Amino acid sequence: MTHLPECSGVLFPLNSEQIQKFLPHRPPMLMLDRALAIDDEGVIQCEKDLSPDAFYFQGHFPDHPIMPGVMICEAVGQAGALLAALEARFDTATHLLAFGGFEKAKFRKIVKPNETLCVYCKIVKQRKHLYKFEGRAESGGALVATLGFSAALTPK
Repeated sequence: MTHLPECSGVLFPLNSEQIQKFLPHRPPMLMLDRALAIDDEGVIQCEKDLSPDAFYFQGHFPDHPIMPGVMICEAVGQAGALLAALEARFDTATHLLAFGGFEKAKFRKIVKPNETLCVYCKIVKQRKHLYKFEGRAESGGALVATLGFSAALTPK
């Protein structure tokens, strides 16, 4: 990954507090702990450390906790929204990106507590207020999930 400090004047890596300046999400729904870089192809790389105390592990499944697929998708989606915000594609003070739909989501490996979820996302198309993204998630160097999704710019 190539660090692009010129992106909105931001220096990588970004921590959770810095990410919150660009995203409306707050714990426990903030699914990104770090944004590491944006590469030359426009792919953002972010990470989430998965605490055994995370709310989604408490009931999914109590004796064999695994991260719900929808939370993996949420992490990738937040990475995409962060990428668009960092590239100044919209004003984060007045607008946010909201999911429009998921396409081709495939889950290949379970994710357990104490792992680090690495998410990658890129914008593949933008038309006015509509965005299309592609992303993936990995853990321990293994592919966890792939997905395509859309989002729409909406006023706050």
